[in-house]
Amino acid sequence: MFGPQVFLRLFVRINQDLWPWPLLAVLAGILVPMLLLSQKSAPRRVALGLASVALVTSGYGFLVGYFGPINWPALWFGWGFVLQGVLLGSFMLFGGAPPSRWLDSKSAGYWLAGLWLAAVLALPWLTVAESGDWKAVGLFGLAPGTTAAAGVLLAGSLPGFWRWLYLAVPFFWSLFSAATFWSLQTWWLLGLPVATLILSFLAFRLSPSWARSRG
Repeated sequence: MFGPQVFLRLFVRINQDLWPWPLLAVLAGILVPMLLLSQKSAPRRVALGLASVALVTSGYGFLVGYFGPINWPALWFGWGFVLQGVLLGSFMLFGGAPPSRWLDSKSAGYWLAGLWLAAVLALPWLTVAESGDWKAVGLFGLAPGTTAAAGVLLAGSLPGFWRWLYLAVPFFWSLFSAATFWSLQTWWLLGLPVATLILSFLAFRLSPSWARSRG
């Protein structure tokens, strides 16, 4: 249905069409881990709010609006990203537990913050390496691969069943996107689903269990 040039062009188009809003996406991606490490509840809730908006905009904006018209399965994943963002936003507003457990272990919190910044600052350049055009940078909040990779680090903010429901979308998206990138022979982009799966594993290793959570 499409070739690698057509797919990579989608990143250029969304960045150009939404300019200068991508600058705010970069700022939001950097602010999220800083807010999550705050001692106060309000900044941590703002962080989850920013992450939920990023999931919605990357799902509806990129997958539904740009990728879906040339690859219909992307439509379903786009709405999955939207539901994932709504789930995170709903937990931020109505959840009885603290909106972040990064503070339950300071060292773990700093590790998670470092992994988040590495994801939102390094992964966007994989699309640039593949396309050779810096305008194709895949930013957090716009590109689903970068957004999913960073978003899995918030899984520890959700309890039990809701955590698994939250992780279902990035897991299946990773499998689908890996198959897509393999078919298109866009080898640099395979780093996105691989990073998502690795960060999911690290999020579980670093997030303290609910039994050890404060309160």
